[in-house]
Amino acid sequence: MLTLGLAAKLVGCAMLFTSVAATSLINKKRDGERLRRIRAQIAFVRFVRDRIERFLSPIGDILRDCDRKILSKMLIGCESDEFFDVEGLRRMLLSGTYYSDGGKIFDAFLGTLGSSYREEEVSGCNSCIKDLEAVLHKLETDLPKERKSRGVLRFCFAAAIVIILF
Repeated sequence: MLTLGLAAKLVGCAMLFTSVAATSLINKKRDGERLRRIRAQIAFVRFVRDRIERFLSPIGDILRDCDRKILSKMLIGCESDEFFDVEGLRRMLLSGTYYSDGGKIFDAFLGTLGSSYREEEVSGCNSCIKDLEAVLHKLETDLPKERKSRGVLRFCFAAAIVIILF
């Protein structure tokens, strides 16, 4: 016979496991955004390097010509995608949540962008690409392990609560 107390416990357990599953899905989406963001940063630096190397374009022209798809992936979590100079881009990126994965590398690159001659700019772009690719590689290898361990810990915690309830 199902009592009111047992029914409430069962509903609570179902809600607990549903919230654990939902949290896992949200974190999986966030992990995907982290990877997309760093890939977009690499694509942006490559675009800048190519424009400097081939056309000697000024930074303002490079930013105006940049593909909006790259910028929208890079600016996940930012309030606006309108900027006109490197400082505006830096402010927008700092207002978002991009800073954890390769953000310092990318911000340092933006800080030096447009302040030297062609060869030094290209060298800085290559260095930034190399560093960001190392961060991307580390993320690609670590995220599946982290995701798995987070999921196991969440479900174990939920199971422990269920055991305590019953």
